[in-house]
Amino acid sequence: MSIYLPYALSVDGGYKLNDKIKMKFEDNTEITFTIKGFTEDVFFSSVDTAIVGAYLPRETYEKVKDQLGDKYKTTVVFANLKEKNKNVETGIRKLINADSAVLQIDYTKGFFSFDLSTIRSSRTMIATIVAVMMVAFAVIIALVCMLVVRFRIGNSIEDDMIKIGSLKAMGYISRQIILSVALQFSIIALAGSIIGIALSYLSTPLLSDVFAHQSGLLWVQGFDPAISCISLISILLVVVIVSFITAGRINHLSPIVALRGGITTHSFRKNYFPLHKSKGSLSVVLAFKSMFQNMKQTVMIAVILVAVSFAGTFAVVIFYNTVIDTRTFAETPGVEISNVIAMLNPAVDNTELVKKIDHLKDVRKVQYIDQTTLKINNNASIAYVMDDFSQKETNTIYKGRYPLHSNEVAISGHFATMLHKKIGDSVTLGIGDKQDDYLITGLTQGTSMGGLNVSLRMDGILRINPAFKQQSLQIYLKRGVKSKDFIKNLENLYDKSILSTMNVDKQLQQGMGLYTSVVSKVGILILVITILVVILVLYFIINSSVIRKKRELGIQKAIGYTTFQLMNQLSLGFLPPVISGVILGSVIGITQTNSIMSLAEQSMGVMKANYIITPLWIAMFGVVLVIVSYLTSLLITYRIRKISAYALVTE
Repeated sequence: MSIYLPYALSVDGGYKLNDKIKMKFEDNTEITFTIKGFTEDVFFSSVDTAIVGAYLPRETYEKVKDQLGDKYKTTVVFANLKEKNKNVETGIRKLINADSAVLQIDYTKGFFSFDLSTIRSSRTMIATIVAVMMVAFAVIIALVCMLVVRFRIGNSIEDDMIKIGSLKAMGYISRQIILSVALQFSIIALAGSIIGIALSYLSTPLLSDVFAHQSGLLWVQGFDPAISCISLISILLVVVIVSFITAGRINHLSPIVALRGGITTHSFRKNYFPLHKSKGSLSVVLAFKSMFQNMKQTVMIAVILVAVSFAGTFAVVIFYNTVIDTRTFAETPGVEISNVIAMLNPAVDNTELVKKIDHLKDVRKVQYIDQTTLKINNNASIAYVMDDFSQKETNTIYKGRYPLHSNEVAISGHFATMLHKKIGDSVTLGIGDKQDDYLITGLTQGTSMGGLNVSLRMDGILRINPAFKQQSLQIYLKRGVKSKDFIKNLENLYDKSILSTMNVDKQLQQGMGLYTSVVSKVGILILVITILVVILVLYFIINSSVIRKKRELGIQKAIGYTTFQLMNQLSLGFLPPVISGVILGSVIGITQTNSIMSLAEQSMGVMKANYIITPLWIAMFGVVLVIVSYLTSLLITYRIRKISAYALVTE
């Protein structure tokens, strides 16, 4: 029998065309299918919405229907509305009596509804997070590249100073020379941009595979002339502007000064750290002297390191929360994290059963946390119901508190924004024909069900649904106990009293693995690019400094300085701005990362990100960045060995 599965099962499950897949049902009925294709379905293609669907040919469907009977029969209704209208959903609920206690007793029956905005948020959540990270990093890299272009042009002018003087002496005007410099770098930028844009299109299949794990959809990106042209023109425009501004110094360069290599007959600049008064190692004094004499360069290095270390700190935080300590990332959906959920029969008294489960040797504690659907100001919502919210282990409140009385409710911040409500306001909750007013005491957050949910006490839900019964028992196991083994033991003991069980640990591991894998890879990529950018920036700046100080370095070598002493002297001069930039950038990253992530995740229901920030990890990254910078400086300044007093005289 043929079956068509969601594309996500091809990506995550490794299934291929013509593979066999066996499905086992609750009555131990087994049906084997042959996979004939993979589908893209925004509604039923991902585990994010808890329902994964498959397509069957008519002939196969009839056979399965005859074999299983009506127990698994489900009706799917697609409605195209002119505007978002929850009255349609309310009407269907009334027709099938979806809010009755009968449907709570028989867990195989139920009513689920998804609107397009919820589905869109679910399918694009990970893509949104990754996009925000990549755009923010791209902006930082673009700013750094602008500064690098400026240094490279300055380096070129320093290196070609005598040639520029010759051109001016021959009659070329400054505008012509500046235009040639700008044209030179514009051509390089054009070639580099075309290559970069081409590489970006080649990398989209990798991103598509990454996003497919979460969304269940295949992203096929063809050539987009509009975006490509905008990117190309923007880069060229920035390079041209920076080139003209930087090369503008040629206007003030006289031929005689240029022919002397930029050396003027006099200087009125302040003499920082005069050698006859300064104390300490001569190499260190000369390093600080050089740093203060080139204050613009020093500030520029510090600014670049601030930007780069901020991006690196951001990446460290993301990596830590998706690889090392995933607790906060796991709490992003905003649901309670237990180990096992047991669905009990609400039609019977389960008091003794709950006590027995609570006293099992592997159990730490148990408590009811149920879900039901209701209306809040005529908007459909999921309600989390429990006796005492102080026992909740996953705190989703970011402002205010959980309800303490029957007339109180906590609503999601995303919902509050939609309804224009705040703490202290009242909302109307209703189930069926019954409704009552509740006081908002707190705002919660989480991506579950599009961030549209409320939390109220058991005595609160009874005000609008007196027939409500608790049935979802959250079970918290002791450390070291495996959920799989516990569930097997639990079903052996109380099989007839428990309707179903859920391995929360397994579900959490599978669901979260999709997100952590994607986000952690992006974090690692940012860290690698960060270090490469630091190396590239230092190469241009230090290379420029060596060219500019060629005569000075030659004189120092002539009077006895060794190559290593001069290398160390130049490298030490770059350390203070590097260290200060790393410290400032790390501090900004520590204080602002959660704010940035809050902005990125608000549309998904996370109003206030609370990722774990470990100063030790960030400090280690900062130390690595400083060490890499210093070693890079030493390697780049090694070219000093080729400078000699004799060569300078012969030039």
